[in-house]
Amino acid sequence: MTNRTKLMTAFLLAGLVISVGIASAGLWGGSSSASSDTPDIQQKKVIVVSGYGTVDTTPDEAVVRLAVVTQAEDAKEACDENAKKMDAVLAALNDTGIAEGDSVTSDYRVWPRYNWKDGEDRLIGFQVRNSLTATVRDIEKVGDVIDAAIGAGANEIGDVAFTVSDDRQAGLREEAIADAVAKARSDANSVADAMDVAIVGALEISTTGSQFSPYRVHLDYGYYEDAEMEMPMPAPKALGAGPQIQPGDVTVSAYVTVVYEFK
Repeated sequence: MTNRTKLMTAFLLAGLVISVGIASAGLWGGSSSASSDTPDIQQKKVIVVSGYGTVDTTPDEAVVRLAVVTQAEDAKEACDENAKKMDAVLAALNDTGIAEGDSVTSDYRVWPRYNWKDGEDRLIGFQVRNSLTATVRDIEKVGDVIDAAIGAGANEIGDVAFTVSDDRQAGLREEAIADAVAKARSDANSVADAMDVAIVGALEISTTGSQFSPYRVHLDYGYYEDAEMEMPMPAPKALGAGPQIQPGDVTVSAYVTVVYEFK
């Protein structure tokens, strides 16, 4: 090895030692841009816990889903008959105390009906389904509302969802979040006691929001037809006193994650 080569090798080795020293200082000395009075949370000793809170309450509203289904050989005839029956259903709902704005159309469909016979599909008419969602502000009237709708021409009842008013939901969400935070704090205390450390305070709190779970009642009452007769079966008459439907509790839940510092 010549003197020139030895000199270049020594220079490269010296540069490598300096580079390693700088990298080590950056790794162990921390970031020079971090403020001394705002330490990074990653440099603290923390306990991360989650809390799930729930609040059960009795409903004060209900949502009834129903429909008027009609059939005819002509599409216009089926639509006209459907409109006539739906007008009667809306009038009956209004008579039970359902405000006009609380009855809204949720779906409207028209499609052809076919019957497979002698190796081919034959067009036998058209079917129209007009679906309605009605909000009942007095849950004691749910049975009467269903009975009135059936008596006026509704021949398909979907389900009944018992819920609570928007004003009550806001307060219930606050209660659910408070319950979730209390459970998270309790878990953090248990962890701290087990580790023989003391909690300083909360550094971060996050929540995924709250969830509302209505109580649903599925009713086995729908529109039936006989394909061989090529005509719909007649709809049942009104039930008179209305079905007896007993609502269950509705639930509001919330989920939080809390980062606690300990020492």
